[in-house]
Amino acid sequence: MEKSGIKYFAAIDVGSFELELGIYEISSKSGIKRIDYVKHTIALGSDTYKFGKISYEMIDELCDILSDFKKIMHSYKVDAYKAYATSAMREASNNMQVLDQIKVRAGIDISIISNSEQRFINYMSIDSKGELFEKYIRSGTAIADVGFGSMQLTLYDNGAIQSTQNLSLGVLRLREMVEEIDNINEKKHNVLTELIDNDLNTFKKIYLKNKKVKTIIGIGEPLMHVFRYMDHESTDMIIDYERFIKLFDRIRGKSVEEIENILGVSKNYAKMILPSVLIFQRIFDLFNAKEIWMPGTLLIDGIAAEYAKKTGIISVGHNFEEDIIAASKNLAKRYRGNSKHTGAVEKNALLIFDAIKEVSGLTERDRLLVQIAAILHNIGKFINMKNSDTATYNIISSGEIIGISHDERMLMAEISNIDNEENIYNKRDIRLAKLSAILQMANALDRSHKQKIKNFILKLDENKLKLEVNYMGDLSLEILSFNSHRDFFREIFGIEFILKQIRTF
Repeated sequence: MEKSGIKYFAAIDVGSFELELGIYEISSKSGIKRIDYVKHTIALGSDTYKFGKISYEMIDELCDILSDFKKIMHSYKVDAYKAYATSAMREASNNMQVLDQIKVRAGIDISIISNSEQRFINYMSIDSKGELFEKYIRSGTAIADVGFGSMQLTLYDNGAIQSTQNLSLGVLRLREMVEEIDNINEKKHNVLTELIDNDLNTFKKIYLKNKKVKTIIGIGEPLMHVFRYMDHESTDMIIDYERFIKLFDRIRGKSVEEIENILGVSKNYAKMILPSVLIFQRIFDLFNAKEIWMPGTLLIDGIAAEYAKKTGIISVGHNFEEDIIAASKNLAKRYRGNSKHTGAVEKNALLIFDAIKEVSGLTERDRLLVQIAAILHNIGKFINMKNSDTATYNIISSGEIIGISHDERMLMAEISNIDNEENIYNKRDIRLAKLSAILQMANALDRSHKQKIKNFILKLDENKLKLEVNYMGDLSLEILSFNSHRDFFREIFGIEFILKQIRTF
């Protein structure tokens, strides 16, 4: 249903511990407004993390709940919807069968998103809170996105991502680990602390180093219940260290039943509170942070923000593409990449892409992917000089960049394997071939790693792409490399790439 520029949108999160449905009004004038919210507890993660798959009984319940969600969506006459599933579905060995059952029985299409996509959407939900997000990420901020299956720790400074890592510290996963321990709170507390500190200390040693963290931005539904208990009116709170520790001390000594009564939550949910609060307490202590901001946003809020941005209804304030590029450059820096060379290849790749954009069939997203591939294309040399392409492939394919999907990451790993033209042909992936051809030519223009070709004119004339460079010195190595790849470029794009050296005395 659409009225006077207002679109009605539904967002569904199939999480590890609960299903959530949000109904939103979205307009260019009023922005994004959540007008209805439904939540149902169903611990999919208990099946997945214990047995590796989702049981038939759980599938049955899941389909029933989603059928009810479909009825609610129909009552609002929503214009569009998006349904995403996260780690519990992602890690289940029978996830394709489950998704098929949901499609057939509930009539809802669900997409499984990667961890990096999930966190990226969560960050978009924080950005929807306005200027406070931009204020905090300018200096020393860590985003702790604590889910039921895992936690993402991201360091921001100077308005951009410095580093990010996914840790197996989800509250449901932690609870399952200590479930077998005797019902002694102190013993469970000690075991949880050791589990959490092990990962956090490793993160601190490798990524934090001497960086200062003043503020923690916390994402996590269990902790929000505790914050709402402190302030019933607020879903958006900033708490200093001293107040948080008082809160932690009150929760720490309580049994599950006491937490259940105090917070007014179910017993299963009450079991999640201690691991959640403990994670944030350890982050506070180990990072020596001063305050925590809980924006009170949910993944479904980010899904709505993503839809609003993609459809052009509203613009998102923070430039998340710059975050992706910054994270890529920090990854290259960690592997001691040659920044002058990668900078030249990045510039060359973007100029070539823009010159043939209208006839290439490629998108703006492809432009971003080839840019990242250019930044990362030689990081494997830090591991293995002889087989650097293979090492580069392994680093990219096994890592993650917030905002890049698993499929896109694998595509970039292939693109960065610059000299593997035969493998690209065998895969018969035209998108891969096009982006690889662009990166090959961009790299050839700086084959000596001396940035000889800096100022050049690039012009597309019918089926000829002409590059004129004014350089007095010897370009033999660049020309040799250029010529070795130009046939592949012509076969892929149907464009002859011509390099002409001009010497102006």
